[in-house]
Amino acid sequence: MKNVNFFIIALFALFSSVFSQHSQKKWFIRIGANDINYYPMNSPFKDFFQKKNNNINPPFSNIEFGHNITKNVGVYFNASLGMVDNNKWKIIDSFFVKLSPGIKFYLFPHHWFDPYLKLGGGYHQLDYQDRKLRISESKTYKLNKNNFFLLDGGLGINFWIVSNFGVNVQSNYNQVLVSKLNSKDYLNFWEHAIGVIYRFGENNSYYPDKDKNESKKIVEIKEKANLPSIIEKKEEKNIAENSDNTICCKKDDLDNDGILDTEDLCPNQFGLKKFKGCPDTDSDNIPDHEDVCPKKYGKKENKGCPNSVFFPPILFDLGKFTLSPSSLAIIDEIYEIMIKKLPNSKFYINGYTDSHGKHSYNKILSIKRANSVFEVLVSKGIDPSRMEIRKLGKSRNKGRLVEITIRKS
Repeated sequence: MKNVNFFIIALFALFSSVFSQHSQKKWFIRIGANDINYYPMNSPFKDFFQKKNNNINPPFSNIEFGHNITKNVGVYFNASLGMVDNNKWKIIDSFFVKLSPGIKFYLFPHHWFDPYLKLGGGYHQLDYQDRKLRISESKTYKLNKNNFFLLDGGLGINFWIVSNFGVNVQSNYNQVLVSKLNSKDYLNFWEHAIGVIYRFGENNSYYPDKDKNESKKIVEIKEKANLPSIIEKKEEKNIAENSDNTICCKKDDLDNDGILDTEDLCPNQFGLKKFKGCPDTDSDNIPDHEDVCPKKYGKKENKGCPNSVFFPPILFDLGKFTLSPSSLAIIDEIYEIMIKKLPNSKFYINGYTDSHGKHSYNKILSIKRANSVFEVLVSKGIDPSRMEIRKLGKSRNKGRLVEITIRKS
């Protein structure tokens, strides 16, 4: 066991030395001691703190490795082992193993007080070979098994001492799955853990990297427009604008853009001082959170888009006006833009058909298509007064689609 402990300490030290250079973290490792509590039969909270029901194992008996997908959601893999007593079943000094992957939901990410909920499942081993559990004077359950599947759920808290190192406590309730005891909880147990947690690694998913972001801007603009000299000047100006803002501590500026988080409107994205810390990916002088087309160089009168058509077309099958799953996904994107980036704008919903068929039929079909889109947007919460349906009929250039444009007031 001493050799195992030494190996884990060495591994932890290696992670620290390799990844400590990054201030933005997406991985974590937690090491601690576990307490397995086989509570009295059918009473999960009875004698909860009584010593005979708790089995406290030494440090390194509970190890967890994980990855934060977004700031609020992460996945993990947990391994627990130790020697336990199960007084319910009269089991003494038996080897306990639990391996469980799962998902975490962080309630207050980026705070020193970092609570989370967790839900998982996995494999559990404890020797119940030839065991009997007396339920009453006349009733006994027999079990002859030592490998089980389980579901677990609970809560935990990270207390971050510094930005990437802290103390962790957590508690899980474990539901052991046994068909014979499917309506009982005679094998269920509590598992508590206390230890230390270390997070590391660069997270591009919600902590954009400065150098990559800036280089991406240059590449995209050079592809979209012939403005090399303007772009170079913009990049130099961006660097100069941010360089004079001195930060006392990295933890006060999560995105490293030289703007304190307390003053930064976009604290998780590298941004510019003139936009209060928000980025302008396409360098069109419109910050991304106000730009309807944040990756295309556009004009201010077009809300940051290269022309007056802001939304992708919604396509239809021949002779149909029902919406496909892919069309509904496009409408979801359009709804988000209408609500968040164009909250005060009004729109035309233009229905089109192809050039085949009678004129009268195509006019009816085009209005049905436009009305299908209109009804979905209204059901999502868009005010009907903000939208006007237009039946534009057949078009050789447009085809079988609905197009949404901004209505000039």
